[in-house]
Amino acid sequence: MSADGATDRADDLPRLLAVVGPTASGKSRLAVALAERLHLPIFCCDSVQIYRGLDIGSAKVDAATRERVPHFLLDLVDPDAEFSAGDYQEAAWQLLARGPGLFTGGTGFYLRAVARTYSGAELADVPASDPRRAAFTAQWEAREREHAGAVHAELQRRDPQAAAAIHPRNVVRALRALWLCEAHERPVSLVRAEDPPRARARLAAVVLEPEFAALDRAIDDRCDAMIRAGLVAEVSNLVAAGYDSRHRSMRSLGYRQILDHLAGQSLGDAVAAIKQETRRYARRQRTYFRHQLTADRTLAVSRPIWSLSQVELEREADTIAAEAAAFLAGELT
Repeated sequence: MSADGATDRADDLPRLLAVVGPTASGKSRLAVALAERLHLPIFCCDSVQIYRGLDIGSAKVDAATRERVPHFLLDLVDPDAEFSAGDYQEAAWQLLARGPGLFTGGTGFYLRAVARTYSGAELADVPASDPRRAAFTAQWEAREREHAGAVHAELQRRDPQAAAAIHPRNVVRALRALWLCEAHERPVSLVRAEDPPRARARLAAVVLEPEFAALDRAIDDRCDAMIRAGLVAEVSNLVAAGYDSRHRSMRSLGYRQILDHLAGQSLGDAVAAIKQETRRYARRQRTYFRHQLTADRTLAVSRPIWSLSQVELEREADTIAAEAAAFLAGELT
């Protein structure tokens, strides 16, 4: 194995398994069934679930489910902490050194960071706490708050190729790419072309792709359930603890809308905004998993996992587990 975590031969690479897909598509339900069959813990792959105290709005599984199957890579940092994809991959590989797990979640760039090495471009991706990067980030986050779309517009000016691969509403990815342009003093797409990422693992991805009309209904139902479960109180408690829109975690989907409600917006308008933005986010996730996540083996599942009966779920899990086990054992490429 080379120093950066990549091996010289594809056959020597470790094998990873993941369940991915849009929000509310039933990833956790299927993953638990698969983990039980494959005797694996679940490695959560969600950029909001890594924060302590952000529980209801990030749809963390309950204690009973964690008793059934151990879950790792959640509740890693406090809500005021900065946490990058690089931080995630380091934590993930520390776990993988002890044994395999089933990655589950909707944050595709976290999974990509685990499965592939950084390119030369990412060598400039210093920790978010680095003074120069922190100042750059604060400057552009302030501009984005003043003028929505400012970050992506600047990335388009500096590196049209990088901007074309990032949705205009994905401020986190656009800001990271913009920082890399700044750090390298040239378009980051050129740096990546000179030293592209390489595989550090072989990845099999179970990709949930339910029909959008059904998924939209599931999203609406989940949002309503989060409100009933106490999302407003959760956000109020976080604000009382000193966390607010200054912190990236509190600008996450669902949390920023409830902050607007606490600032005076009606709860009905806030919930409607959560539903609308979640539907948009689900479409961006589908695009990412279809076109940007590089997997060695992909199994697409179109059935609505969240609405399957227990018997139907078990049959689906049996079929997927058999193929997954063969891949992990090296019997399938």
